[in-house]
Amino acid sequence: MCLTTQNKTLSKVSGYSFWNFTSMMAIKFAYSSVVFIVFIYLTVASNELYDILGVHKSASSQEIKKAYKTLAREWHPDKNQDPSATDKFTKINEAYETLSDPQRRADYDNYGYTSAQEQQRNPHAHPGRGFHPFDDFFSGGFGSFRFGGRESVSMEKFLITLRQYESKMHPRSHQSPCFIYAFSDFCFDCMRIEPVVFKFMTELDAVGMCVGAVHLRRSPGLASHLRLHTAPYLLAVVSGRITYYKNSAISFHLLRDFVKKLFPAGTLTTITDDNFEEFVSGWKDNRVRAIFFSSKEEPSMRFLAPAFAHRDRIASGYVYTGSANVLKLLRQYNVNKHRETMLLWNEIPHQTLASISMQQLSRSTIDEVLASNRYLALPRLSSQSVFEELCPQEPKVKKRSLCVTLICKKSESHDEARISFREFAQNSPLGSERIRFTYLYEDTQQNFVKALTKGNQTRSQTILEVAILWRTDTRKLSYEFVPHGWSLDPQYSPQSRQQLEKRLTELLRGDALLPYRATVPEFYNEHMLGLMTRILYRLVDWYDRVYYYCTSYDGMTLLTALAAISFIGLLTLSMKKLAADEMEQLKKDKMARKAQKRPPSCSADNQTIHLYELRYDTFQNLVAEADTGLTVTLLVDEHSKTKLMRKFAEIMQPFSRYSALTFAFLQLEYYLDWYRHLLELTMDFKVTLENINNRNCIGSVLAINGYRKCYYIYHPKRARRWMRKEHGKNITKAVGFGDSDSDSASDGGTREENVLFEEELLAGLSIWMDRVFDGSVKKVRLPYWPEMSK
Repeated sequence: MCLTTQNKTLSKVSGYSFWNFTSMMAIKFAYSSVVFIVFIYLTVASNELYDILGVHKSASSQEIKKAYKTLAREWHPDKNQDPSATDKFTKINEAYETLSDPQRRADYDNYGYTSAQEQQRNPHAHPGRGFHPFDDFFSGGFGSFRFGGRESVSMEKFLITLRQYESKMHPRSHQSPCFIYAFSDFCFDCMRIEPVVFKFMTELDAVGMCVGAVHLRRSPGLASHLRLHTAPYLLAVVSGRITYYKNSAISFHLLRDFVKKLFPAGTLTTITDDNFEEFVSGWKDNRVRAIFFSSKEEPSMRFLAPAFAHRDRIASGYVYTGSANVLKLLRQYNVNKHRETMLLWNEIPHQTLASISMQQLSRSTIDEVLASNRYLALPRLSSQSVFEELCPQEPKVKKRSLCVTLICKKSESHDEARISFREFAQNSPLGSERIRFTYLYEDTQQNFVKALTKGNQTRSQTILEVAILWRTDTRKLSYEFVPHGWSLDPQYSPQSRQQLEKRLTELLRGDALLPYRATVPEFYNEHMLGLMTRILYRLVDWYDRVYYYCTSYDGMTLLTALAAISFIGLLTLSMKKLAADEMEQLKKDKMARKAQKRPPSCSADNQTIHLYELRYDTFQNLVAEADTGLTVTLLVDEHSKTKLMRKFAEIMQPFSRYSALTFAFLQLEYYLDWYRHLLELTMDFKVTLENINNRNCIGSVLAINGYRKCYYIYHPKRARRWMRKEHGKNITKAVGFGDSDSDSASDGGTREENVLFEEELLAGLSIWMDRVFDGSVKKVRLPYWPEMSK
């Protein structure tokens, strides 16, 4: 009986589960159908507004604006009497309002959503908020099928743009770590973690920390700037540096640990009875001391955030009141271990500057107390920002603020002077908002002091300078030195105080101007990080960037990038190697060329001239590889060689004293082809010298500069006379070759050998050489030297 009842009960349960499952499947199918129908409708209707304006879907903003102006003038109800003009004009306006705004146009292209529908749906919507066309459909009871559009509404108040990031968040990151959450639409992981992230961001915002949210689709520029490609993503910006959340798990505790680790290690120093005196006595770094007391073992972000924000002016510590090592400290300052307490000290360790105790200290209260006690009783001008805060700029005399500055050195011998000056600042009846007492180190701020003293030395060892400063502009100030300064001798300290107090009273009560003006440089920042520390931070930043890029892409992409970089590197090294080898070869050739000295032109006693024969085995040394200089070469043949060379030697004898000259001869019957190639190359091969007559070329002289690839040519006297006769009509005859030369054909061998060579051929050579030296002879340049063959 019991068994039967149990079976019936199971049957009812199974039946209920079956119908419940069937109902859920039907709902999902109906939902999918509706989504598909809506999608098809939006796709078909997505061109409607473009059709109203009569533009293409890819039209530019200028084209849309131009079409709108034309249609608005045509269909304005005041000008168009058509009954449908009002309707048409309304649609034109709606189309222009949607398509003229880039964000609305993108929403319309994606979802078919117009500006009029946005106003009807949510007239109080945030202007930067996007539209999600399925919001109404998903909000009506289908909680199991939520998408990113509806869930991301909670992040609207944290949304930031690229401009907001650059103008507000990035500068603020130097005062507080900025936590950023990146998300997108239709992101199921975003929906899963968003409640935790939103609660965490709300808590950070409550303690005054910097938070922001980035919608990857709406702010692609910011996403690219932060190097974000997927959603969800968590990151933080501290002092301008980006740190990414790399843990795959998301929880409130893990996020809190991530943010706490963003604060530098020295933000809150752990204080006990052992290091309390050392911490409070460290005010010589020009910072007030603040200590937070709490019953929690780990400091809250309500303490970390203000400690980080005020770290330039206040050094902060933390005391865990439940520790056994702080009992003496708690008794000394009567601290209630069950309440949160904050104490501040300046240069007087045994006396607190300010104190506050509450059940729970709020961020606003902490900031208010810290801001009111940012400076020591006698602060040091240790940076430009400190100078600008303590000595504000004020051009008007009646509202001016005076900065009374003791100029001293770091040495311990000036400690007494600083102490007495501090006592005067604390006890002076002139203390007001218009007067601020400060000091500076002369040996650290040398440039500033030189601008005041005009490069002169300050006073003797027993008297220190006291300067009264009034900033009238960013870099300009009026000033004066107190006549009697500040005495180091305690016996004369009262006189120094009286004189300084008297002068300050005169300045406050009257309108007297300070006598001197100066343009001062910026203060040296004594708190600046060292060079090696800055280099280390830069290396860490580069490492983070490389690590991000290596973990943001798949293995194949990284391998491809590495292969491309390796190929480019190898190609670069190969090119450098080839270039180095080529350069080395050029150096060797140059050294070899330098090693081949030009043959001597005469004997050591300058009595005998050397004539070298230019042929294939001497061509390299005399022409091709010869160093700078001239190889003066006479063209001869076997019959005229003896007589012409004797006459040539007589003419060249006065020039043989020049070491840059070498004298040679060339027998044309052996190297007529080389000479013809040389002449044809000179005329760019525009003339072919096939029937050259070597007897008409005898007596010509070539002054060859092999190093610079140029030469000078001397024509015999007979050739020059023939050139004047023919007026240069035929250049081949003008240089002395051609079978039609009548002189060489009719005179016979006797006159050529006995008269022509000696008296006419070389008659003008000496004058020609002088003209070569003074540059009046035309230089013939060549692209290369023709090779000589055997």
